[in-house]
Amino acid sequence: MIDRQQFVEELKLREQIRRAIKIIREKKDRHQKAILAEETKLRNLIRTLLNEVEGEGDESTGISYLRRDLKKIIPELEAGYKALRTSDTQRKSYRAHVLNAVQSLITVSDTNFNATPDKDPGEEAVGIEEAIDVNIGDDAPDPAKLLDIGREAPEKEETEDDKESKELEDFVIKGEDKTGAAAAMASMKQIENVIKKTYNSLYDPNDRDLYSDYLITNLQLYFDEFEKELQAMIPEPENPDYEERKAADAGLADTGIQSEDNDPL
Repeated sequence: MIDRQQFVEELKLREQIRRAIKIIREKKDRHQKAILAEETKLRNLIRTLLNEVEGEGDESTGISYLRRDLKKIIPELEAGYKALRTSDTQRKSYRAHVLNAVQSLITVSDTNFNATPDKDPGEEAVGIEEAIDVNIGDDAPDPAKLLDIGREAPEKEETEDDKESKELEDFVIKGEDKTGAAAAMASMKQIENVIKKTYNSLYDPNDRDLYSDYLITNLQLYFDEFEKELQAMIPEPENPDYEERKAADAGLADTGIQSEDNDPL
């Protein structure tokens, strides 16, 4: 039989073993948690890098698409805007017409996007087709049989110039410079498909709101930049009368003779 002393020693040994096992398990758990934490940190880092490559960090799809489109739109608008140098009235008209046209594109797209069709567009219309056989003879038709129905002769077909003139007339904002309007219409023909294609491909309302809001704001800000840059580029307009008077005054000063305007008598 085991005596009392041996029994106590056995209990102490078992307690020490249990503590040792507990310590080992705790160390193992801490090590496992540390590994999981590192893995989570690594996953987050990889996810962030992927987002930066695909969508400029935490940008939405709408902003990401707009950033891409502006790289196509802004150079066209800058060229059109800075070419108008006769007066700032032309440039103000250009700016107003572009912003108005872009807003119209957005409004029309939103109207179509929010519209509820009366029926499924894929639904085929049900109708009755009738096949009519017409026998055409070789004999010439009898003019006496022509019934007068009051038909008017067709109007002269519009030429391309007529169509462009009508298009510009519809495009011009009342009271704005027509040269700026014509330049704006030409620029819109180059960029409108870029805007329409992208905006119509956005189905998330938040993306659409961000795209349209930032588009108009960015156009306004870039027009401001264009004007500042243009003011630094455009020299003061030449005035022949002013230049002649300035040269004459300089000549009088060299001879010591005052001009009549400066003669106190």
